[in-house]
Amino acid sequence: MKTHLGLTQHEDRIHGSEGRLRMVRIAARHFAAAGLRGTTLSMLAHAAEIPEGILYTHFGTKERLFREALGNNIDTRLSLLEERLRLVRFESETATLERIAEATVTVCVGGAGNSILMSWALLEDHDYAADLYRNEIGSVEFVWNRALAERFGDSPSRRILSIRLVPYAVSACLAYGFWLAALRHDAGGAAAMAQGFVAGIGQTASALLSGLPSSG
Repeated sequence: MKTHLGLTQHEDRIHGSEGRLRMVRIAARHFAAAGLRGTTLSMLAHAAEIPEGILYTHFGTKERLFREALGNNIDTRLSLLEERLRLVRFESETATLERIAEATVTVCVGGAGNSILMSWALLEDHDYAADLYRNEIGSVEFVWNRALAERFGDSPSRRILSIRLVPYAVSACLAYGFWLAALRHDAGGAAAMAQGFVAGIGQTASALLSGLPSSG
């Protein structure tokens, strides 16, 4: 059976950017559940209801599909973080930093941004994933610093936090979020656990800023 584009019904399921994204998301769910080694191309084709040959034509090996799913997962996580940070209220540097940290942890757990895929990648495709992970840390650090600069400008306190705390806090938040995702916490449970974690970051920020003269 041919579609209006001259494609078979099966090919139409994967045709175009929307069809490709649909397949990548289906693959991401399977890889998140069983990892790269525990997932086969035939399993993915069955889940998408297309012949394995068509899947191979569009993506090649399961490793290539895994890497595309991983890249989409990272992009989604960054987009979700930026979206949440637009809702962070203008508060003190310490309070704002806690909210940014909380958002960073929780986007690693829920929905399409769930970081379990990166955890599998670091285990099973380490050399490739390690570079992506370092890039993600750098991207999140940039997002944090931009958010702080937009709210507090070039103040001495903001500069201190950006230099002395943000690089370490970003790495810690991502690691903690990845750990919660690997343990299969849901969004609600992760949010509750993140509260105590980000409070520690806030305390560190307060200690760093304690020697500065009051802005008032």
